[in-house]
Amino acid sequence: PRSAAPRAEPSRMADDDLVARLRRGLEAKDPSATAQAFVSIDPVTPLPLPLLAATSNLLSLHRHNTAAYSAFERGLALADGPAALVKAGLNFNALLYACCREPSMLPSARTAWRVLGEAGVAPELPPLEKYIGSLLESQSYDDAFGVFLTAIDASLSPSLKTSAALVGCCAAEPRLAQMSFAVFSTVKAAGGQLPPELARGLARACLREGTLEQALEAHDAAIAAPGGGW
Repeated sequence: PRSAAPRAEPSRMADDDLVARLRRGLEAKDPSATAQAFVSIDPVTPLPLPLLAATSNLLSLHRHNTAAYSAFERGLALADGPAALVKAGLNFNALLYACCREPSMLPSARTAWRVLGEAGVAPELPPLEKYIGSLLESQSYDDAFGVFLTAIDASLSPSLKTSAALVGCCAAEPRLAQMSFAVFSTVKAAGGQLPPELARGLARACLREGTLEQALEAHDAAIAAPGGGW
């Protein structure tokens, strides 16, 4: 008698069904169905890199932040370097923005930012500003200023709101006076004006940790701003 064909393992069959559901969710652009299928798949089940990239992209755009990062993380483990993720179609900027929606995901945002740079992807202004905001909320001031400099090097112009938040750091940390003054100078060169209270705080910080010339320039800006004066 002929032996019966071996049956597929139940767990393998279940994962195959989930992968099929994942593909259907992506085709339908249904973030809820996609997220539900993805998080149900066994983490050791191999998934094609383009499928993981597409999953991360859709979930990033629809606020399934943790699952979006998980798809990226699985892809990163499989990829032969960050460039392979770019080739697979991963939207690094969308991922970075997703990671910055939740304060608890700041470590994930740091990783996304690092790999974005390693992959040679040009940062976009909305996620970059969102990342600066996350860093400032966690009091990672030096890192926030570093991201601002990256924006300037990339010919991006952070908003006055973002610039003002950076300058305001020197009120709590006078050691940041030099970096705050650099942001102030960028705003001034672009024809912008900081609120007078921030310019006054910068002037005080520059008296402690900067130069008299810097303090006077910030002082003059405070006087010139609407509602300024001492």
